[in-house]
Amino acid sequence: MTNNKIYYLMSPEQYSHLSSVSGFTNWNGKTYQEHITINFSDIFTNNQKVEIEETNSINEALELLQTWNINYTHNFEDRTIE
Repeated sequence: MTNNKIYYLMSPEQYSHLSSVSGFTNWNGKTYQEHITINFSDIFTNNQKVEIEETNSINEALELLQTWNINYTHNFEDRTIE
């Protein structure tokens, strides 16, 4: 998948801080890996979702995004607006 779009993805640190807020994980995933699959549900294949959720670390999951040429930023202002 090649795409010049830059997607916003909440940073792992921000996700960690917000995960203690009541209801946050219901909408944003119980793990950061699940959060990634929710964010990219419109472009991931089912196999990619499984592959992300089966990673052993956040860094491993983020590396998969790079492997798949999915550009992301943790800075909301740097995302591509359509």
